Amino acid sequence: MLCKLYLYQVKLHKMIIKKIIFIILIFPSILLSKQVRTEIGERYEKENIAVFEILDDSRDYSKGIGKKMTALIEHSLTKMNRFNIVDRQNLDKYLKEMELQLAGITDKQLIEVGKIYGYSKALTGKIVSANVTVEYNDDETISLFAEIEMVLQIVDVETTKILYSSKLRGTSYYSTTSYPSNSLRESLINDACNNLAYKVENKMRDTFKIVLKISDIYDGKVYLLVGRNQGINKKTRFRVYSKQDDIILSSGNVISGGYKHKGTLRIKELNNDYLIASISRGRNIQVGDIAKETVIGDFGFGIALNYASYNITPFQKTYQNSIKPNEGKMRISLNKNEYALGIHVKMGYNGILFSPNLSLGLLFGDFFKSSYAIDTRFNFDININLYQEVLKLIISPYIGMGISFTTIGEIYGGNYYTDNFIYLKNGAKIDSRDIMFGIGALASLQYNVTDTIGINFGVGYRFYTNPINLGIFSEGNEISLPENIKTVNLTGLEFTLGAFFIL
Repeated sequence: MLCKLYLYQVKLHKMIIKKIIFIILIFPSILLSKQVRTEIGERYEKENIAVFEILDDSRDYSKGIGKKMTALIEHSLTKMNRFNIVDRQNLDKYLKEMELQLAGITDKQLIEVGKIYGYSKALTGKIVSANVTVEYNDDETISLFAEIEMVLQIVDVETTKILYSSKLRGTSYYSTTSYPSNSLRESLINDACNNLAYKVENKMRDTFKIVLKISDIYDGKVYLLVGRNQGINKKTRFRVYSKQDDIILSSGNVISGGYKHKGTLRIKELNNDYLIASISRGRNIQVGDIAKETVIGDFGFGIALNYASYNITPFQKTYQNSIKPNEGKMRISLNKNEYALGIHVKMGYNGILFSPNLSLGLLFGDFFKSSYAIDTRFNFDININLYQEVLKLIISPYIGMGISFTTIGEIYGGNYYTDNFIYLKNGAKIDSRDIMFGIGALASLQYNVTDTIGINFGVGYRFYTNPINLGIFSEGNEISLPENIKTVNLTGLEFTLGAFFIL
């Protein structure tokens, strides 16, 4: 009986130990999910940030640069309207009363001060260099380069974890013909400070992206409880994620489910404390999904292959000069051509409905054997969404200008005399440069693989003038022909296949 009781107690102890181990293993996952629920709510809460005075030991024209940078950074963060900035005067007063200095403040003291003033993040920095370099140029001008380097740190007060630490550089430039006075150098240092503050602002915007839950979805529109009062503007986009379930192994270990990307939102209506967004990409977006601020640029860049009309009418004719008829002859020979391959590079504004842009193309002609052209266009793209912003129909009317370079003939059988003293050498090539103006339009289907990368296929037609001759040349010298020769005509069909990138 005692033996059975002992075995039962041992078995009970093992069960209790297993449960304790299971709780220990599973508790971090429960705690993590609780933190997600508390940290990411439906309404965005601004971060409380303390900006400690930027340290520096600068002298002369860069003296006091630390205080200047502190004021500029505070101004930039206030302008962003994304943070609650702790009153630095009271903060500095407290540090002095406690006989603390930022350079020697400990992690424990940073937390204690944070508890008193209620900030969760601290921004600290130190100027490591500030100087103006002077260069004397050969043209008797003087170039001045101002540069400020600062080590910036963003600290999570609760964990004392450094969220960001890096060296940032602010610069400015000026050219003058007079002696660079101290006041000019101070002005350049000020410009470099402004440049550095701008970079700090961008870094803070990247580090503290707005993250919150979708509060409501109605009639295909998504509602987020964040707006202008939290530093949102109409260009802001949001990527949507859903929290995946954690996987609990039989051993009790937990594998985090992570987050799954579901789509992208574009702001349709922006108010002070909320916004209404449309779904520009994605399916099954639901209330409670997490929306994270993202940046999708306004600048577009594209590259496309095109197969387009490149008409050359065949022409064969030989000219014999009358001055020395027994000498060389001029042979004009144009081979027939109907289409040519080309490549176009396109860049410009990426708008919602309209995207004006400029493109520059190189048309290979007959693969540079005798002809090629440069085609420049001003495009005005009209964007029509067929499915969200994933599949688009793009209508692109444009104004174009093409310049062609064509070898139209050669000299053979000896030198070709244009008068008793001037002649074209035997074997010399004869080149024609021509310009054409016109209009055209392309209709393209574009499939956006991601928010920033798309592929497209298009077909179009263009109307260009007949070639206007810019000159006939042989070995770099302009010459005259016995008659006008028509070279390339760009009017006709065009087919394109390309890729588009948003930067």
